[in-house]
Amino acid sequence: MIRYDASNYHQLKRTMLHGVGEALPRQTTYGTFTAAKYGLFPILDTPDQLIQPDDWKQAIADCHRETIFPKYHQIKSAWPTAGWNQGHYGFCWAYGLAAATMDCMQAEGHPPIRLSPFSLGWMVKWRNAGYYLDAAILGAKQRGIASADFVPEYNLNPQSFRKGWQTNALLYRPLEWWDTQPDRAHSMTSQCLTILATGRPCYVSWYWWSHAAEVVALDWDESLKVPVTWTVRNSHAELDFIELTGDRAVPDEAYGVRAISLPFPQEK
Repeated sequence: MIRYDASNYHQLKRTMLHGVGEALPRQTTYGTFTAAKYGLFPILDTPDQLIQPDDWKQAIADCHRETIFPKYHQIKSAWPTAGWNQGHYGFCWAYGLAAATMDCMQAEGHPPIRLSPFSLGWMVKWRNAGYYLDAAILGAKQRGIASADFVPEYNLNPQSFRKGWQTNALLYRPLEWWDTQPDRAHSMTSQCLTILATGRPCYVSWYWWSHAAEVVALDWDESLKVPVTWTVRNSHAELDFIELTGDRAVPDEAYGVRAISLPFPQEK
């Protein structure tokens, strides 16, 4: 695992597509309107379920000991998102969304299926462009994410996709999501840890980085000023997880997949 200090902005920006805002700040407001329109359920509606700061260290240790965090079923199944490379495409928002959906499928006991981030290209009119995480969630909820067998990566020409790709995408729809929000009383770390402790990942973005990714675990390191570190599955050809440290490692925007479309048939 490679560790990055999130305060080192230039070190992290080197991997980004120059000049393109890949993950755009959220459009929706928090609360009941968001839930009704986007299929998001504010996790702060049930604050009694949140893991509080005094319990972070123990909860993180428990999730590692019991291999609950999503990183563990990725390791066990040689998860196909390892080494994902978006290349010169501003599609981090699509890679993070596809990865989170795939992890939710495995958390629910379904076999690994590699989904194609490029099947979400219709949201940006088949252009190489960044997008909003909340709007991407709504689009995937409605039309799904096709498997890589139907839509190859680095292809934004839907006429060349395998016949039936749109029907295939409907098999893999992330239907229910938790929504988080920055809050003084209930921190983003508490909200994300609560989601991760269910074995499901967080689909996140950092505004300062203009980047989206998938968070698959938290760690505790008391040698650091900020002891919570964030384990990320990124989309720039990393074969291993990366770890972000410091205050700026906390995401500005985070969502957790609660459920995918069920039942779905096995692909032939």
